[in-house]
Amino acid sequence: MQMFKTGLLLALVVACTGCQSVYDADEAMRQGGWQKVMTDTQVVEKFPERDQTLILNYRAHAKMALGYHDSARADYLRAWNIMNIGKGGGVADAMIFKERMKFWMGDPYERAYNSWYLGMLYYNAGKREDAIACFRNALFVDTGDLEAGQYAADWLPAFMMRIRCFLDRGDKQRAQEMLDEVNRLPREIANFDPNCPWLTLDAHLDSNVVMMIELGKGPYFTAEGHHGSTRATNQGEYAESSCEVFVNGQSLGQAYKIGDTFFQAITRGGRVMDDILKGKAIAKTATIAVGASAMHVGRVLATSGGNSATRTAGVVTLAVGAGLLIAGLLSDPEADTRGNVLLPGETHMLLAKLPPGTHQAELRFFDANGGEIRRMRQTGIEFTVPEQGDTTLLLRSDPNYVLPRSAAEAAKDPYAGTPQPK
Repeated sequence: MQMFKTGLLLALVVACTGCQSVYDADEAMRQGGWQKVMTDTQVVEKFPERDQTLILNYRAHAKMALGYHDSARADYLRAWNIMNIGKGGGVADAMIFKERMKFWMGDPYERAYNSWYLGMLYYNAGKREDAIACFRNALFVDTGDLEAGQYAADWLPAFMMRIRCFLDRGDKQRAQEMLDEVNRLPREIANFDPNCPWLTLDAHLDSNVVMMIELGKGPYFTAEGHHGSTRATNQGEYAESSCEVFVNGQSLGQAYKIGDTFFQAITRGGRVMDDILKGKAIAKTATIAVGASAMHVGRVLATSGGNSATRTAGVVTLAVGAGLLIAGLLSDPEADTRGNVLLPGETHMLLAKLPPGTHQAELRFFDANGGEIRRMRQTGIEFTVPEQGDTTLLLRSDPNYVLPRSAAEAAKDPYAGTPQPK
């Protein structure tokens, strides 16, 4: 019985360790927006190591949203190296105990977003070759084994920005190849607007302003089914459906949807870990049942008053049963529901041709019935179109992004003058 009690205590300790919650970025956004997320995540190392890659993405996103582009780029790059080159850790513990003990490395769409944001920050810093590499990686992680007949990359934001990169260096042929690849994709309305007018080379050549506008909230995960062993992907809820862009008081028309995050999250095929988790759920139930039965039989034999061999067999059976029961208690098949909840629900795009100089943009967001959501209206978005080249803006409906007004603002230290949290 002492061994059994010790085992139960160990099971409780391990279970509590494995159940430590990852940082609740959703709640932080409700309480204090991007600023709270950035403040809370200032010291990444205070979080469990298994969660630090996710925390880095949260911190990078908050910095980018507040206009600290250089610092955000450093965080996204640090996370990129872990997500694309690192091997992670905690896999053995996740198999035996709890899946959340595995290092968070992101699903393919989450890794694509990491590369996408990194590419956008490089692009706006004038580092086009680095940007091309990032957008290429976003497409790479969105692609399966084509020879095996698996899915091809179908996330248009990365395609569109690679096209801009190629045109920036005068490579019209590569830009056209990208467009040809896009136009071979199924016109799936759940993924992008099939009427999008930006899928021709002429549309890109005749523009010097690119607006990437993010709408809504991205998907999130919940644990469902037997012992919570199946991870369900849920659509984020949001009211905005479209965006009309005004510049200097004149409407440039609507932005067209070129990417849907929920669609990307559910079209990657099944996760390998789903089957393992279901196996763990079945094993957990069986192991606990068998362990409890063995303990009962062992206790009866050990206290039956029979001969020495019978009592010994009872003690052994009791010990084996206790071991099985403890193993069943330690094994937790609940699915890992960690995910990057700061991602948007959709990405919309607008191309425009404007004269060089400073301009003021206004964004108006509408629901599915065409009614404007007045609280989301954004005004006074200042940007400059250069004499040569283009300007690219990354904007968001709610909560909106801050655009740095200069390279000096983009390079600011977001934590300058604030004490290091303990």
